[in-house]
Amino acid sequence: PNLNNPANTNSNNPSSNSNNLVNTNSNDLTTYVIPLYSYPVGQYQSEWEKLYNLNTSKRVYVIINPSSGPGDTADANYLDAINKLKAKGFYVIGYVYTNHGNRNLEDVKNDINKWLSLYGADKIDGFFIDEVSNNVQKFDYYRDIYIFANSKGKLVILNPGTNVSIKFFDISDKIVVFEGRKTNFEIFQYNNYSSISSDRVCSIVLSTSYDKLSFIKNKMLKNNSGCGYITDKADNWQSGDSAYFYLSPYLN
Repeated sequence: PNLNNPANTNSNNPSSNSNNLVNTNSNDLTTYVIPLYSYPVGQYQSEWEKLYNLNTSKRVYVIINPSSGPGDTADANYLDAINKLKAKGFYVIGYVYTNHGNRNLEDVKNDINKWLSLYGADKIDGFFIDEVSNNVQKFDYYRDIYIFANSKGKLVILNPGTNVSIKFFDISDKIVVFEGRKTNFEIFQYNNYSSISSDRVCSIVLSTSYDKLSFIKNKMLKNNSGCGYITDKADNWQSGDSAYFYLSPYLN
């Protein structure tokens, strides 16, 4: 969602994942993509503290979103949060919306440039491109974004939140092929992504109780989605209480 609430990287080789096929042979994810859109101090500071204290062997990509993107000025509290995330060896990913391929391409590129200038090209590892259209007629639009980010040595995570043509993996490092609540995920049918490295196929599942956690993980892994994020929270962002303001209790 387009919300208005405000070390260990492969940034110099953003497409490295695509050349090394990773297939998930365990009963757990290999990669976390964590959308944490709350402000790092104040009301939700404890959620960020949980993230700073997370010890995991998984690759962790944290999506940050000061103002439906980078905003116009650097925020010292975000700078501090970014430094803490980098010290953990986590990838820091900046949020950029695209309005389903209808946002002016220059505005998208300006957001990418602002992320790097405000928060540091050495600190921002890539971009979470949100509101992605899965219409193949928009392919060239997203290819331009990928080429632009790639030219700066940065990763691109596309978020259509649903199935896409396999060709979209040629213009991204990872794709979120499902984003939604557990009840929708239960009836969701993945496309065949078996030819794609599983750490590039991501799923974000909300409103998941602990007793359903194994079912959700198993369905993801069975469909070659080894990258994801599962949380117990519902997304009530219209009422000001987004699932993305809290850290999932299921990270390990």
